[in-house]
Formats: sequence, structure tokens, C-alpha cells
Amino acid sequence: MRIHSRIALFVFAGAGLLGCGKTGETTITGTVKYQNKPVYGGYVLLVFDDNNQAQGSVGYDGTYTVSSPFTGHARVAVGSNKPADPSQAKSRGGPPPDASKLPDPTKWFEVPGKYADPATSGKEITVSGGKNSIDIDLE
Repeated sequence: MRIHSRIALFVFAGAGLLGCGKTGETTITGTVKYQNKPVYGGYVLLVFDDNNQAQGSVGYDGTYTVSSPFTGHARVAVGSNKPADPSQAKSRGGPPPDASKLPDPTKWFEVPGKYADPATSGKEITVSGGKNSIDIDLE
């Protein structure tokens, strides 16, 4: 009986160890808009209260994804740089890029610089574990 209790203890301890450690990434997705228009490319930076940071990219349709092991309250920064004009790109000897997959610089618009700094953006979110859907609206 003593052997069975040690085996049971080992099994329960092993099961507990399997549950420890990293529980998986937190994913934050949504749309970033400035004056109700989707931001055309860029980044989203999250700075959590303990100063941990996570960053993700904004697509040319305004959608963003940030993967992070951190949760809790975070200040938000959003930045967007004008994409290069694809017609000005020089060939590097390979086939020309598919123009339909390149950014269109005429669709880009400037997002005020205050949003690029989490201390001045005025934007905050709360991230919980697992999948989060949080839109970011800039005025």
C-alpha cells in the first residue's frame, strides 16, 4: 500500500508540473482607426504597468495583431510611416514584385505623432489571458 501511495503522489506531482510554466501566448487583435478611417500600415506598442512591452504590426486594412505573454493594464502607442512608392523601387535582379501585393502610398495618411508615444497617446487597454479583441480608436 505504501508503494501505491508513492506512485499516486508521483503521478499527481507530475501532472502538477505539466500545468506549470508558460500557459500560452495572449493574442490581441482589432482594428486601429484615426478619425474613423483604418490606419494604413504601422505598429501598435503596448507598455504594461510593470514596463513589459509587446508590439505588433498594423496591416494596410487597419487590422493589427499583438502576441504577448503579458496581461493587465497597458498604455498604447500607434505609429504609421508612409510606405515607399513601389514604382521607385529598384530591381535587384529578380523578377519584379507583384504590384497588387505592394502598399499604395496614396492611401496612407499621417497619424499625429502624439499617438506614437504611450505617455502622450491617451490610449489605454486592459488585456486578459487568451484571445482579446480590442479596437483602438484615435481621435
